[in-house]
Amino acid sequence: MSMRTLLHTALLTCSLLPLGSLLSIAQHAYFPTKVLSDDSWGEQFKQGWYSHELKKLEEPSLLEESKNPLSESYRFLWLRTFRRPLAIRLDLRLNGSSILTTKVADGEAGFPHTVKHLIENVARPLSREQTQALLAQINRIEFWSLPSHVDDQAGADGAEWIIEGVKEGKYHVVHRWSPEKGPIRELGLMFVFGMARMNILKDQVY
Repeated sequence: MSMRTLLHTALLTCSLLPLGSLLSIAQHAYFPTKVLSDDSWGEQFKQGWYSHELKKLEEPSLLEESKNPLSESYRFLWLRTFRRPLAIRLDLRLNGSSILTTKVADGEAGFPHTVKHLIENVARPLSREQTQALLAQINRIEFWSLPSHVDDQAGADGAEWIIEGVKEGKYHVVHRWSPEKGPIRELGLMFVFGMARMNILKDQVY
């Protein structure tokens, strides 16, 4: 683990749930093993943290959904250190349309012990055209070929951008730390502003 990553995780751990609690939450299998970090400690830490946030957001496991070859779903999990956890999920229908579900939990994502309850849960249908716009973006950035993680940690405060996909029995996850440009930032912003149409100030996008 790099020094900058170690610093970030150490600072977070000071105010997180006990590590044992985080690791036990990871057993809910939101993610496959060995996809979130190159080292076992970082892998367990992120498995526990991300899984905790998804559980509090009352989100399903897309990893489990991948067992159904007919399922196709995409989810953006946005964990900004000092902002509420946010998940936006697109579930495709057989006719080419979809359902977009936006969820927000209380607390601050960088301090999981403060995240306790789901406070917003909005689902709305998207037309085939709207759905195809997101799918086209996913194809354009070659989401399924992107590496799941890179060593991009550059500070103690920031945001985790986690995008998952399920299609034809396959599962893939890509996560980046506060991307200032690139495919994951583009896709994440499309989820937030293009699809969910959220009203978020510019200085809250990081």
